[in-house]
Amino acid sequence: MKRLLYVLYVLVIAIVLIPKEKMFYTLEGVLAENQIFLSNETLNNRFISLEIDNTQVMADHLNVAGIKQMRFTPWIIYNRFSMSEIEVSPQFRTFFPGKADNVLVSHSILHPLSLHIRADGDFGSCEGSADLIKGTVRIVFSPTPKLRNYPLLVLKLHQEKEGMVYESNF
Repeated sequence: MKRLLYVLYVLVIAIVLIPKEKMFYTLEGVLAENQIFLSNETLNNRFISLEIDNTQVMADHLNVAGIKQMRFTPWIIYNRFSMSEIEVSPQFRTFFPGKADNVLVSHSILHPLSLHIRADGDFGSCEGSADLIKGTVRIVFSPTPKLRNYPLLVLKLHQEKEGMVYESNF
């Protein structure tokens, strides 16, 4: 019993001491290599998570979207990155849905080579995964009437028995 408590104590200390802000700045560097920049964000380290508020997403010197809140929670065994209230800039709304209420990206050590993705918004809901080795993304959208409001998005989807599927490489 003492060993279990000791292991849990070490895990909690590790989670609290993980340099969460450094991880966020590393993410910004990776995005900058692809000409995507995050600006005007406010970082709040909450011991077990990092909250990033009021972020503007820029690509090729154009404002692409605003994100009200992001939260990064590194629990070592199960990591989560969530975004809420994503508002796409009006000039890009013909390509992307105007608003996403929640986006959740999670990673587990049980499946270390993939990410699980779930989102809800103006388009309805979707769920998918990203394979980090193959560099592929597969997202299944629920075929709702809301999704039909975005014809350019629907053109990139194909019908399968699970729903409308988007597949891409990165």
